[in-house]
Amino acid sequence: MDEELERRRDEERALLSRVAAGDRAAFRLVDQRFRPLVELVARRVSGDSWLAEDVAQDVMLEVWRLAPRYDPAHPVATWIRTITTRRTIDRVRKAQADRERDRRIGARDAELVDHGATERAEAVLDRRDLYRAIGALPERQRRAVVLRYLAELSGPELGRALGVPTGTAKTRARDGVITLRRALGGPSTHDGQRCPRASG
Repeated sequence: MDEELERRRDEERALLSRVAAGDRAAFRLVDQRFRPLVELVARRVSGDSWLAEDVAQDVMLEVWRLAPRYDPAHPVATWIRTITTRRTIDRVRKAQADRERDRRIGARDAELVDHGATERAEAVLDRRDLYRAIGALPERQRRAVVLRYLAELSGPELGRALGVPTGTAKTRARDGVITLRRALGGPSTHDGQRCPRASG
């Protein structure tokens, strides 16, 4: 059993050595062999299956980039597991920071934007002027608004669709709604007033 383990480890070291030399075929083999381990470790650390898949992509790219620095004195699996744990912790901390930032932004904007503004926007989605206003939005805001209110994605689903953290995605959608309300005749949020109720 020990001989079989050492044989497999030697094979993995040889594969990584080829990756370090720029061998893409060897990298594909490393990816096939270790991606399930990476996703498992990331899922255990984060408790989030979607984040684990995202982390796995980052980790495998890092393996490609850092392969020349790999120390063959250690098993490849141990090296990759260490990278995965570090990367997952970084992503979890970033997600927590994004959520906290979104909470602060929400509190800051509470006096500027009606709490029900985004829900009331749905009530006027059949208005032609709204569609024209949506078309005039900046690309990032337009995509967020369309996916949030026309495709009816949840916050997490919106973040995944846009490839950004949930807080960032919701901020883009909210900013887009603010711009739409201005375009549809609502007062500027700079005047310190709450946005009026949208008409149907």
